[in-house]
Amino acid sequence: MDQRGNQGERGLPAPDGQPTLWQDHEDLPATDMPFGVVLLALGAAHGLGNKGLHALVRAHREQLGRVWDLPDGRLADELARAKVPTARKIADEISTHRPELLKAARAKADELARRNVHIIGPSDLPARLAELPGGPLWLFVEGDPRALYEGPHVAVVGTRDVSPDGVRATEAAVRTLAAYPITLVSGLANGVDAVAHRAALRDGVRNVAFLGHGIDVVFPAETADIRARIVSTGGAVASEYLPGEHYRKAQFVQRNRLQAGLADIVVAAEGQRTGGTAHTVRFAATYRRPIIGFTWPGAGDLTDLIDTEPTGRLIDIFTPSGRRTLDALCRSAANSYGHTTFGLSLVERQLGREVELRALPPEDLKRLRQRLDDLLGQEDGGHAR
Repeated sequence: MDQRGNQGERGLPAPDGQPTLWQDHEDLPATDMPFGVVLLALGAAHGLGNKGLHALVRAHREQLGRVWDLPDGRLADELARAKVPTARKIADEISTHRPELLKAARAKADELARRNVHIIGPSDLPARLAELPGGPLWLFVEGDPRALYEGPHVAVVGTRDVSPDGVRATEAAVRTLAAYPITLVSGLANGVDAVAHRAALRDGVRNVAFLGHGIDVVFPAETADIRARIVSTGGAVASEYLPGEHYRKAQFVQRNRLQAGLADIVVAAEGQRTGGTAHTVRFAATYRRPIIGFTWPGAGDLTDLIDTEPTGRLIDIFTPSGRRTLDALCRSAANSYGHTTFGLSLVERQLGREVELRALPPEDLKRLRQRLDDLLGQEDGGHAR
């Protein structure tokens, strides 16, 4: 006999293989509750916690409102089936404070919308993230969500304690990918992340930044200006953590899996194999993403880890051959998405700005044309000498 008192009736399978509370979809209570509002309301319920909330979303996805609409007794049963500890106590908490939780959730949803924050449910997540083992079940996205969906994406990550050579390497990586319709992914931390985001903004590259805390928390404070510019230039800042949730070390590790998961290529600009960037490298290896590590005399030993990964590759970013290798990978990634690529697009944009800003006599343009003719005449194996 099941919990509804019916013998021999088969329930819908839940992710853990156990039957759900209801026989079929027709038996589910109707709901018009928006997913984001219910997520915020349940997330604020004392005692439910992230584990319980994730279990409920896995079971009900965008129809999470059906849980909210349940009578008290059935709510406790459903929480128990989702393996939520102290299900009865939490059900009583929700039932007692249901109006206040709902009012606060609607107010928070309105506040987020005014801040241009979108709540993306499990069925609408970018495919590359939805397919990850243990991937996110929702995202809060400030800015333009299309930045998460329109590839390719190249993640540029690395240590917070970036060296002068690490800064140069990071800027070289961004300048290389900036010639193509590629979105940069990083984590909005100090160090390599901040250098990468700033270089991308300078070169007109769209940004995606993943956070290790709630979407309404700004951390570190030094990156507030970068975050604002990412959003204002058509990029996106994303988090799987509920609003108000503060940063913890474990959350930054989990943030790293999203960077690796969304990326078509992961570039580890600088780091140590015992540092946080190593987590991103390992996630990228698990997801079979190409991993590029930069080498130079005195570079950190993260390169030792990358060199052992099947998808890892080391290049000297400070040599012409190293830059060409990275350029070929970026161009190939853009081509794989059907984009038209032009390796001199940065030069073209800069030339257009220079022509607009300068009073150029005809002799200057003739000299430029002669220089281009000289370069074409010096081709050797497809590369100018």
